[in-house]
Amino acid sequence: MKSFKIAQKKIHNIVDKYNIGELLKINPVKTSGNVSFFVKTSLGRYFLRLCGDNYRWRSKQEIEGELKLIDLLEKNKFPVIGYEKMKNGQSVISLGGRHGYLRKFSTGKQIKVNLTKEQLVKAGQVLGRYHNIVKNYRAGGLRKNINFGMEETLKYFYKEKKNILKSNFKNSEEYVKNFEKEIKKIKLSKNLIRGMIHEDLGKRHVLWQNNEVVAFIDFDRSYFGYLILDLGQALRGWCFVDNWQKWSKDNCKYFLRGYETERKLNKEEKKCLLLAIKFAVLERSLSFATNYIYGSKSGKSDEKFARDSLFKQIGKIDI
Repeated sequence: MKSFKIAQKKIHNIVDKYNIGELLKINPVKTSGNVSFFVKTSLGRYFLRLCGDNYRWRSKQEIEGELKLIDLLEKNKFPVIGYEKMKNGQSVISLGGRHGYLRKFSTGKQIKVNLTKEQLVKAGQVLGRYHNIVKNYRAGGLRKNINFGMEETLKYFYKEKKNILKSNFKNSEEYVKNFEKEIKKIKLSKNLIRGMIHEDLGKRHVLWQNNEVVAFIDFDRSYFGYLILDLGQALRGWCFVDNWQKWSKDNCKYFLRGYETERKLNKEEKKCLLLAIKFAVLERSLSFATNYIYGSKSGKSDEKFARDSLFKQIGKIDI
């Protein structure tokens, strides 16, 4: 609580740099790793996001790349939440070695359970539209330090392999052996279409209002990569149901139906789709495994999710 009070005083100074009225309230917001605040002023509500620590840390240039992506989406009238510029025209906030930005607040809501066929189709449509906009786009090259693709994930696995084995991760040898076996099965074509992918488009990153998608949010994991990997991550997030225990082939069918009304997959992408979903499961498994060994607040639940992803989820995918 003490560190929050110190940060709060500094946030008062940050708000003064904007033309957003008199500050009325600041509340911290729980997130998966960033440092975020709800800000209320006399002129409205806003959301302040600063990067987190370790792998959640972002350079000023990376934040600028994220904002360039948002600019592109706004220019194309895509449902995204715009950000505020300071009185001096700058957009990136720097506070205590962390970088971020202030964005407008959306009244849209997440829908995490009981999605209808129509909602799945609409979510797929919006992702297809997003991919049409970002195809071959590289955010000025400023997001080069972030990559959750195949090569980087494999490098990260070999870097952390010994640490997983030395930790108290349950049956770590079995986990490492099977992870390596599964990820080596994934061979992707080098000719796949690329662009600035979202990378983390689960249900929690789509906001709805009156049964329509009003915003994609949280582009802090975006990077220049294969569009099919983005679709794979999205299908992982939207098609595992019952607390990640079951794969819904129907969810997959409806999401893809919506997606292809906006953007048709080519032959190479269709060949790689199943592999892309499996890679998404593996990438998240490794992420949760390392979260656990480095002492995440979620503890055993992170360890369980990492193991379930590898030993249960990956074998259930059916398209």
